[in-house]
Amino acid sequence: MALNIIFLDIDGVLCLGRKMDKNCLQHLKTITDITSARIVLSSSWRFFPKSRAQIEASFKEIGINSLLGWTGSQGKTRVDEIYSWMKNFDNKTIEEDIIINKWIAIDDMDLYTLDKTRMQDHFVLTTLIQGITEETVKEAIRLLS
Repeated sequence: MALNIIFLDIDGVLCLGRKMDKNCLQHLKTITDITSARIVLSSSWRFFPKSRAQIEASFKEIGINSLLGWTGSQGKTRVDEIYSWMKNFDNKTIEEDIIINKWIAIDDMDLYTLDKTRMQDHFVLTTLIQGITEETVKEAIRLLS
């Protein structure tokens, strides 16, 4: 099965001012509903089981599929971690074989400026204050379509 992947940061994307923002969650759901994308956590929240559980609960409440997984800490940058996850992804650990079709990262850290070559056509920038907006929804859908 070909699948679209979203590498997702949390702070400045979904979590604004120390709590999950319902509008940002709804915007993420719009993206996943339209593109059938699954989510891989690239946020530092990935290191903490209670934080991952909070994310999963927020996703379940709004109707977003559970996390497909999370990146490790291989490499010097978040871009390195994303590429390492894609290189080492073992699709036999889930119910169906998955081939990554298209992918994006949604983050408030400017990963494009960090690595223009690898992030070209794979990155959607948010802001710490607004998180995912209608404009970033359109950009994410465009990149995953």
